[in-house]
Amino acid sequence: MARDSMKKAVWILVAVVIAVAGAWGYGALVRQEDDSAQAVRLLGIAEEQSLDLSFARSGRLVTRVPDEGEAIAAGAVVARIEEPGLAEDARDYERQRAEVRARDGTRREDIEKLKADLAKISSDEKRIGRLVAEGVAASADLEALQHLREATQAQIRSREKEKDQLDAQEEELAARQDKVRRFEKEGALMAPAGGTVLTRHHRDGEWVEAGAPIVTLQIETPYIRVEVPEERLSLFSVGGRVRVSPQARPELSFLSRVVSVKPRSEFATRKNWGLQSRDLKTFSVRLAPEGTAVIAGQTFVVEAGKT
Repeated sequence: MARDSMKKAVWILVAVVIAVAGAWGYGALVRQEDDSAQAVRLLGIAEEQSLDLSFARSGRLVTRVPDEGEAIAAGAVVARIEEPGLAEDARDYERQRAEVRARDGTRREDIEKLKADLAKISSDEKRIGRLVAEGVAASADLEALQHLREATQAQIRSREKEKDQLDAQEEELAARQDKVRRFEKEGALMAPAGGTVLTRHHRDGEWVEAGAPIVTLQIETPYIRVEVPEERLSLFSVGGRVRVSPQARPELSFLSRVVSVKPRSEFATRKNWGLQSRDLKTFSVRLAPEGTAVIAGQTFVVEAGKT
């Protein structure tokens, strides 16, 4: 009986030891996964970056399109298109705005003339009123001047109200003209970044649809792409900086800025088994070198975290 109790106690002790060891091991695993303070060294590669340039509107190319191999500076005009009727619309809206401004000028002149007439009528009304009070003039003459004064005041109010209508027409025409000018501005294709023309898709004189690529640029400075495990992703926040060094020349290190973080589901996932299992995904992180130029295809060692 005592022997059975001793065996039971031994087995209970062994079970407790196994449970404690398992909990400690799982805790160590979790701490290792979530320990963002640990340094990480990963292998990255500089990859070519291409950019398709296209117009936001349809039109006909009216300028020469750069050939393959030509260098394009950032902010330079690559090509221009002309949409039929835009120039005529702009001139027509400008003519209509000039007519509205001329009508407004005539309105102000009429108001000034009516105000001058009103002052004269008021003066005559006061003079005739004194004569009527003295019994020299007929009251009908005074009533006629009063009616004329009221009619002149009504005309002034009517002409003043026309200002709101003319202002509304002016604003509408200005908005339409600004829209046409914006369309004309969209007819100039600007290069957002410097690079070299890889492919020319159209020639001058051709009609191009909105969104159709005109040229494909190879960006001057490639990005560095590095695959980061999920448990180390906290070290690569967008806008942050990490240290990068060429794999062949580790002494030539430089800083790079994290510009984007995207999941890469095509990469194999890894499983850590504990009390629960979960997949650790791999994320594609793009780095922009600072103060140095890299060559597409060059490999780098990326270091992040405490060293």
